[in-house]
Amino acid sequence: MPLIDEHPPDPLKIFPFAALNEVNERCIELLVNAARSDQRPPFSFIRPLRDVLRDSSPVIRRKAASRCYLLIDLEFADPEWWRMVLHRPDRTLRAGRWSDGFPRRTAVPLARSTLMLAWQGVRADADVACALFGMHRRVAEIVTSMQLSDIDRIADRHFRRIKPRWADRPSVWRELLLAARAERPTASRDVNLHALRLLAEDPYST
Repeated sequence: MPLIDEHPPDPLKIFPFAALNEVNERCIELLVNAARSDQRPPFSFIRPLRDVLRDSSPVIRRKAASRCYLLIDLEFADPEWWRMVLHRPDRTLRAGRWSDGFPRRTAVPLARSTLMLAWQGVRADADVACALFGMHRRVAEIVTSMQLSDIDRIADRHFRRIKPRWADRPSVWRELLLAARAERPTASRDVNLHALRLLAEDPYST
């Protein structure tokens, strides 16, 4: 007779938070590099944040990245887009509202890492993943069914869809970066609550 596990694993203990923080940190590093460059930034919201981005040390960037929620989006609120990408891979899709973005050499690895994180997260706990990734539940179902070949293909063909979350709200990013500098313990708590509230208010994440 098989043994019954009376104590199933805690979803929060098996959720890939370490990988989430690594992906967040990579995104912030790319934003900092863009802010320090003389070239045109890949996203317009970087311009009003140049001061805090340029002055962000590795320690500050690591603290800003150490959140329980994902600072990147890859159409996670759009189940129709994901259905088309996975089940009709040969169809050409429009670039969407974000015509600009990270250059291919950095966007493809970032997209691949984000997709791997999403795949691991929804398999660990779909409810937690939806809440922390801003992901529609139908998207979570689609992501769960992906193969490694799908991840490579999507990252390679649709890397322009990868973008910082809240790219239309620079004030949220300023709050996040300043909280990483603050000495007050409540600063991180306040920015976390604000971010989680924004994710919960997204009508497409449930």
